[in-house]
Amino acid sequence: MHLASTFATLLAVLSFSSISLATDQPSPNVIRVPLERKSFITYPSPNRNSRDLAARANNVAGYVNKDFLKTHVASLPMKYRNTLAAYQSNTGSPHPLAQAFSAISGVGTNMPAGKLEKRRQSRHTKRDDISLSEVNSNMWMGTISVGTPPQNFTVDFDTGSADLFLPAKACDNTCNGHTRYDPTASSTSVDLGETFKLAYRDGSNVNGTQYADNVYMSGYEAVNQTLGAAATYSTEFMSPTFQPDGLLGMGFPSISTFDSSPVFQTMVSNNVVPQGVFSFALSSEPGKSELTIGGTNTNMYQESTTEYINVSLQAYWQIRFAGLTRPGLNNTPDVVVVNQTSYAQGIIDTGTTLIVTTDSIAQAFYANVPGAQPSAAIGGGVWSVPCNIIGLLAPTLTFGSRNFTVSPSTFNLGPVSEGSTDCIAGLAGGGSAWWIIGDVFLQNVYTVCDVTNNRIGFADLA
Repeated sequence: MHLASTFATLLAVLSFSSISLATDQPSPNVIRVPLERKSFITYPSPNRNSRDLAARANNVAGYVNKDFLKTHVASLPMKYRNTLAAYQSNTGSPHPLAQAFSAISGVGTNMPAGKLEKRRQSRHTKRDDISLSEVNSNMWMGTISVGTPPQNFTVDFDTGSADLFLPAKACDNTCNGHTRYDPTASSTSVDLGETFKLAYRDGSNVNGTQYADNVYMSGYEAVNQTLGAAATYSTEFMSPTFQPDGLLGMGFPSISTFDSSPVFQTMVSNNVVPQGVFSFALSSEPGKSELTIGGTNTNMYQESTTEYINVSLQAYWQIRFAGLTRPGLNNTPDVVVVNQTSYAQGIIDTGTTLIVTTDSIAQAFYANVPGAQPSAAIGGGVWSVPCNIIGLLAPTLTFGSRNFTVSPSTFNLGPVSEGSTDCIAGLAGGGSAWWIIGDVFLQNVYTVCDVTNNRIGFADLA
């Protein structure tokens, strides 16, 4: 997939800048994408623009929008259902996560939720695909252009999926409020002769036709990219709930519903970007959030603190998760929830707000915390904790040999309701043995996704 920061819509404005690459070779061609945060997780308060960090930790951003958070949590199983089905279709084998995930979501190893339907035999060879993803909670919203001449669209960047889709000109009224892609207006558009269909939790779906066209991210071009032109949008993608026009996933090709290369990886394979790296920093502070294409921005992080972890399997950005602890209360020892011998795996997902684990691990995390309880109003494994102690529970996550501590302000999503003394915490149950590491953690680190070397790096923010 943070008070006002956890369920954030991040508006990206693309611009060129000369910054350092992960190889320490400066290049003027690396694209920096400044990100602006917008809030959906909490209702606003009069003091929402406060610059006081202590005030932010005490929820000046307002109380939690329970309906929105409930919808977000409920949407996660369907997001992973589509990508797990794509993995099996593309590789011929179920993803290792599928069995564990089926136990909590009903998503088994043989349930093809996302499917391709061939309308006629394509006359064209398979082309590299544009990535796009599906989550309506956290949105990294930026501008891309498609076609010749270019048509401009906003998209949600998401590391937890690997397909691009946009509303088509012929889309029904479910696409109202979005800018629509018109393949007939592009001289480089090619109908690939295939349709697609993605199912979602409420029974609605996104379906349409696959095209190949040229896609531009500022100065970078992905030629002959596969994208979906949607004839129908599910309720999760309708305006105004979903503000971007479409989705752009940044995972690996094996989870592509179109069985195609994601846009960034296409640029890498075509030697368009200076390096096969994208990186990002997320922050609740204005001007401190940024997505960088083709390298890293060393002004945003402390380079010497970077810890790299190899990707376990090229599907999601999934890595070995070495540990999670939280402080003990009342001078008791720290509580060790995960350690090196747990052999846990974590999926780094910018499209997810929370840190998500199993119910049993969540129960262990909140054990012996006075007043901590599952939130009946939200469900989905979400917990509430008294606001006066929630900041004391902010966890520390271990990747590789380094510890990274979540700040109290990002761990505390806000009061359960207006005037409530209970607050929603950023670690939830309801998941599988594979952790989902969302924005509650990612706001506290600089993240480097290295496609070329098949690894993720985390570093301290500058």
